[in-house]
Amino acid sequence: MSERIKGVDEAYLMEDEEKIEETVLVEMSTTKTEQTENKNTTEQAPTQKPSFEGNGFEKLFELFSAAGVFFSHVIVQAIMLPFKLLGAVSRFIWKHTIIFRETMKRLLKSFGLYVAGPFLRTKRALSITKTKLQQAKKEGKAFSMYFKVISEAIFGKRGILVSLFNYAAPIVAICFLFSVVSYATNTSYGIKLTVNGQFLGYIQSEQVFTDAEMLMQERITYMDNDHDVIEMVPEFSIEMLGDQDFTTKFQLVNKMMEISDVPIEYAYGMYIGDKFYGALVDTANVEKALEQLLQKYATNASGEDVAFEKEISYEPGLYISDSIVDEKEIIELLNSNKTEASYYTVQEGDSLPAISDKTGFSSKELTELNPQIANDDYVFRTGAKILITREVPFLSVSVSRTEVYEVEVPYETEYTTNDTTYQGVLTTVQVGEPGVNQITAKVYYVNGKEVRRTIIATRRIKNPVNEIISEGTLPPQSSHVSTDSVDIGKMFIWPVPTGELCEWGWWDGGYTGHTGVDISASYGDDVYAGASGTVIFSGWDNGGYGYCVIIQHGEEYGYLRTLYAHNSQLYVTEGQQVVQGQCIGAIGETGRAYGPHCHFEVRNGSERLNPRYYLSGLPPL
Repeated sequence: MSERIKGVDEAYLMEDEEKIEETVLVEMSTTKTEQTENKNTTEQAPTQKPSFEGNGFEKLFELFSAAGVFFSHVIVQAIMLPFKLLGAVSRFIWKHTIIFRETMKRLLKSFGLYVAGPFLRTKRALSITKTKLQQAKKEGKAFSMYFKVISEAIFGKRGILVSLFNYAAPIVAICFLFSVVSYATNTSYGIKLTVNGQFLGYIQSEQVFTDAEMLMQERITYMDNDHDVIEMVPEFSIEMLGDQDFTTKFQLVNKMMEISDVPIEYAYGMYIGDKFYGALVDTANVEKALEQLLQKYATNASGEDVAFEKEISYEPGLYISDSIVDEKEIIELLNSNKTEASYYTVQEGDSLPAISDKTGFSSKELTELNPQIANDDYVFRTGAKILITREVPFLSVSVSRTEVYEVEVPYETEYTTNDTTYQGVLTTVQVGEPGVNQITAKVYYVNGKEVRRTIIATRRIKNPVNEIISEGTLPPQSSHVSTDSVDIGKMFIWPVPTGELCEWGWWDGGYTGHTGVDISASYGDDVYAGASGTVIFSGWDNGGYGYCVIIQHGEEYGYLRTLYAHNSQLYVTEGQQVVQGQCIGAIGETGRAYGPHCHFEVRNGSERLNPRYYLSGLPPL
């Protein structure tokens, strides 16, 4: 094989070499002929030099024509180049794939012979049989030959029966194997149960009998009736189930009740959760009472779901006569309440009276349930659990409904600076407004009290408006700032550092009707704000205070007000924010005053308070 292929390759190579030599000879002869012709032409044509005579336009036209011919030639060559390369690659592949082509030819020939083999063999056998029959006919043995041919065709080594058996036997064996495997895999086995010597059925596992026995004992011992324990002695064995069905635990209970010696009746066992509460002859009135319980919590809102927390079911079967209860007793039980232990979680600031108010239990009841809180050193720590008891319905009802409501979106506070007010003075430039979100939530209730909620969607209805507060940056002059500190337990600093107390209020021995304290100082000395706040009055008072200033203080000062009267000059205006220690005026004797001094008052709204309890720097009485 390899030698033949090698010979073929050498023949191709020799043929290629001969073609190459012929091509080279032809090209050489052609070139030589062209050179001779060119030489003759050169010798015959007289030598001419390029002429630049004539019209310049014609020369330019010739130049452009030559350039056009050149570029056209380049474009044609660029277009033809891919086709030339494709042809060269195709020729290369064709020359170097001779082994592959020969191999494919042999494979196709072998496949054709394999497919046509049986037909050729049949044709050859028929030809031989025809010849034998003709020879036998001449010899007068046609009948025996016909019989022999038919026997060979049917019972011979390659006859129809042998061929059919050779093909059919494996198929039959495979089918038989599959049928055996299928039967073995589809055949189910079960546990044959015999109780007290009586066959009760087939069960999937021994646990079915255990569960059934527990249910039976539960039915017998209902409501603490005194019954002798009925023993059930089981026997188990594995058997092929065939077309038998498994017995359920409820079916098994009925069969076990039938073989017991106690009086039994057919009824409906009522189960709340997993607990048996008795057997009923009829369930219609009980079901109606349960529906009425659910309706107490239903609002018929869209998407509302009302159901009992524990599943209520009725199991028909055989029950002992003593376990059958009156439906009125069951309905009364379902509508009753039960005591349930729960816990109150201590919150920050809680005390025993506060917890009592929140839970509705008296302090004595809470102490009895939680003896530890009776100790004097007991501290109600945030998060601690306090035991309480409460009454809840016997059947807890769970309600879930979709609710849509609005919640407030808090606004943010932005701070800016203002160099026209003193440091520490805050001015509200823009009042903040909360936004509004519309919430769609799934809310869950148990016995009417919410236990949890799940937010489904949130939609912004109104955007919040941020609060803008301007903070002063202007540093106060050193000569107009008080550095006095506040005494322990007081609120306001001494408003006139250079002054001294000259008159108490009438509470502490001053003259009748004197609603503040008088602090004497030199005319023109500074008067300072006792605490930070907003100036609500700055000007002349016709009631005898002369030039005075009233400051409204914030929450940290109990929303109190302070008044500074008889000033000679005022340095603040109404609505201005001031800080503690800021200069607000100068000592004078305007209004009803005798000598320069500052009249200082503390007010709660319009009520005058004794300054001794709020003002630092006062001497003892």
